[in-house]
Amino acid sequence: MGVVKRSRFFDLNVHSLPDYADSPGRMVLEAKELAYSGICLTSFNPSNSFHDYEISSSLYEDFEIYNGIEIEVNSVSGLNKQVNRLRGNASIILASGGHEKINRAALENQKIDVLTHPASGGKPLNHVLTKAAADNGVAIDFNIGALTMYTGGFRTRILAAMRLNVRLARKYDASMILTSGARSHYDLRGPREMMALGMIMGMTQDEALHALSIVPQAIIRRNTDENRIMKGVEIVDVVQ
Repeated sequence: MGVVKRSRFFDLNVHSLPDYADSPGRMVLEAKELAYSGICLTSFNPSNSFHDYEISSSLYEDFEIYNGIEIEVNSVSGLNKQVNRLRGNASIILASGGHEKINRAALENQKIDVLTHPASGGKPLNHVLTKAAADNGVAIDFNIGALTMYTGGFRTRILAAMRLNVRLARKYDASMILTSGARSHYDLRGPREMMALGMIMGMTQDEALHALSIVPQAIIRRNTDENRIMKGVEIVDVVQ
């Protein structure tokens, strides 16, 4: 497990005030204590309002903090409208899925970084949608809340759907990402526990490691690259 000790871990879906109870600073301190290298504080509210969190400069020491939003809508047009409105403000955009039409729209939109809760209705993705995720660079989220917040038959159905999603992502080389969706500091889990939960969802140890380290770092680099216009298109300097 030496590679785990050397890895840098990121949780790109953490919620705080004013949407939930704990302050952004409290969430950052807990994540640092758990040995993360950074988190994304994601706004999540009925109006899809984006919060530009103000964090004490001392909390940025040896830690990366990003501001994102988890968009929740019930129509494709609503999703596209919110993405276009927010893409210039949020460092990371997640779309809250679960319904097939939203899953499809999110996975076909290159402006979206992550489709979260794709199996929240207990139904897995299919081959077409998973291939769209790979083609458009949208990561498929495996949120641990499905395992920690639910019980009984509903959790069993979601877990079965997640395991199928892992197999599909593996087949089509779609990016997988692990997030907590934490709504308080008590919901945050350390990297090793997150990886263990990812393996319960069907990931290999290497896949779980990538989902918590390599994939989130790739999303961050992509969105902080000022020369990138869209997937496959970048501004380059021309030498005369």
